[in-house]
Amino acid sequence: MAQLSQRLAARFAAATGGRPMAVAEAQDFPSPATLLIGRADAARDAGKFGVAAQLYDEALRLQPDVGPIHVQAGHMFKETGDPAAAERHYDKALKLMPDDADLALQLGHFYKLQGRLEEAHASYARAVRILPGWDMAEHELETLHHNGWRLAGERREAVAFDRVLRLEDLEPDGRPDELKLSALYGRMAPELMPRPDEELLRYSEEAINLRQIGVGQITYWGHKPVVRGIEAIRGVVISKAPVVEIQAHVNGLLIHRGPPMGPYYLEYEPEKDRIHKYSFNIWNDFSSFTEGHYRLDVTAKIAHQPDQALAQWFVVEPPLSEAEHPNSDGVINLPPGGKGSLEEQIAALPSAIHEARRPNQLGEVRNILVTRTDQLGDLVASIPGLQRLRETFPEARIVGVVGLANYDLARTLNVFDEIILLDQAESWHQRTRMLTMAQQIEFRDRCAPYKFDIAIDLATSQMSRPMLHLAGARFTYGFKDASQDRLDSSYEDLLFDPKNRRETAAHSKRVHNLIERLHTATHETSRVIRRDALTREQLVPYGVAMEEHYAVLHAGARIVWSRWKHFVELADKMLAETDLKIVYFAADDRQAEECERRFKTDRFVLIKGQLPFDDFDALLSYASVFVGNDSGPKHLASLRGVPVVSIHAGRINWSEWGQELTGVVITRRVPCAGCHIYHDPEECGKDYACMSNIQLDEVYGAVRRYV
Repeated sequence: MAQLSQRLAARFAAATGGRPMAVAEAQDFPSPATLLIGRADAARDAGKFGVAAQLYDEALRLQPDVGPIHVQAGHMFKETGDPAAAERHYDKALKLMPDDADLALQLGHFYKLQGRLEEAHASYARAVRILPGWDMAEHELETLHHNGWRLAGERREAVAFDRVLRLEDLEPDGRPDELKLSALYGRMAPELMPRPDEELLRYSEEAINLRQIGVGQITYWGHKPVVRGIEAIRGVVISKAPVVEIQAHVNGLLIHRGPPMGPYYLEYEPEKDRIHKYSFNIWNDFSSFTEGHYRLDVTAKIAHQPDQALAQWFVVEPPLSEAEHPNSDGVINLPPGGKGSLEEQIAALPSAIHEARRPNQLGEVRNILVTRTDQLGDLVASIPGLQRLRETFPEARIVGVVGLANYDLARTLNVFDEIILLDQAESWHQRTRMLTMAQQIEFRDRCAPYKFDIAIDLATSQMSRPMLHLAGARFTYGFKDASQDRLDSSYEDLLFDPKNRRETAAHSKRVHNLIERLHTATHETSRVIRRDALTREQLVPYGVAMEEHYAVLHAGARIVWSRWKHFVELADKMLAETDLKIVYFAADDRQAEECERRFKTDRFVLIKGQLPFDDFDALLSYASVFVGNDSGPKHLASLRGVPVVSIHAGRINWSEWGQELTGVVITRRVPCAGCHIYHDPEECGKDYACMSNIQLDEVYGAVRRYV
């Protein structure tokens, strides 16, 4: 502040004809302006910036053309938090001293404090032009650049330059440096790059982790796991000491005690012998519990250590029926009076044989409920979708549920066979639409006689979504949102705005797409495609004669644990009981060696290694039957119209990834179906019962349907 005062004193002297600030204009007597400036200087030096600002301002009313005092007034008003007054004085100073480098620097500071970076940059740049080489001004410009700020033109040039990546720019390990990687993020995908092993390592802590229990749904008690009938409670225990037993209690009642499976190494643990993983998969029939809210306590008994424990609240609801859900392998209804443990009873059930062709996934559709209880414009935007709904289900009865705002329009659309007027009051205070309990009971009872097959909510918001729960439909459908757990199916069709990432598709298109997906679910989309370019001559080099009938057995699969274990025995049985030649694709070298030892007949062709695609395609295309695991070749064989018997692990639903066109899909009904285990097969906890319990005779029986 002292150096600044000296510079200002010198500039004031120059502005007043060389007289120092204490010298009066009228010979020996100081002027009022000079007296005010002196008092302002004293207040400034004492830190009384508000007083100084007012005194400088008053002095400038008397002597308005003194640039340095305008600068001082600007500083004082800035310190008191009045930037508008400060800028007014700075602007007057700039007009009086346009070539003053120090003023340009001070203006740069002022603009930077106000967040006006472009003006700050211009002021710092002007200071450098006035006083070339001035390190203070150059430092301020460098600071702006160092912190990433650029003028618009400079930024475009920098982006165009920074986002050009060349192979020679990479470091020896194949990665760009961090700043370059950051600049390239919008044009490259650094998350796809292999990570160094040390980045994958992590120290594990002791814990019990539940991997599976019921399905998360909205309940009376909030969003909770819901269990129905026979369920799996699956999880892992991470422990430094051996885990000797797992106990599970429901509301204090013991439902399981037994040893876990393991120990297993933790893949990314840097000290492999420090801590281990144990898995458990508890199957329990909750049909014997009444509906309601329950507490599950899982306890891990640790050798010579305190127990580990985990509590989880869940909800029991009525069991589902196999007859109503034949395609769900997680729905199991045991016959009464079964002998043995639950595991033994489930293992004794026959495998499920599912027809692969499933053109209509919703079954017969006779009655459809459609809700659009919002505003007039919402119904207008839904008309294309409603018309598509009528085209998709021309014979179905469509009942519309509408509000007062769109009832009259709904009557004119020639889409609805019947209309239910529902006054769902909207509360701005509670920010939703509501139905009293009496209104809910009335609406539920009114819907009951229709026995709706489908209930659809056309709204993208969740305000009317819970109404579908009241309709009693066997299939509920709507847009994906926070209430989607109420739905049997949800749909999300997003076209993102590049700036705010919100929806840009017209609402009418979104509703139309919602209905179009129903059309896809109820109509055939896949078809057999044969290749005319393939010929039987391609089979001859592999030991299959031109007119010879043969079966393809493909024992491999990318996920090793999902391979069925009895392909060799199946080949043996087919050779003994059919006249087919067997073309066998071995799962691995060990299996190939077993086949070479076991099969000494020209009716057995062993394929090792990968074939040229066209030859592989030909071998599948002309087969009498194809038998394989859940892998790509079964889909290709089905595409070519070959009868396919596929053996499907329960980790994913067969109805999603089973072949679609030909043959059958063989699965096991298990409580843990849909576990989605991929990289960690040791977490199964049931020795892969969904595959290991599929019997040889069941697969052979399916094969005999086609040969």
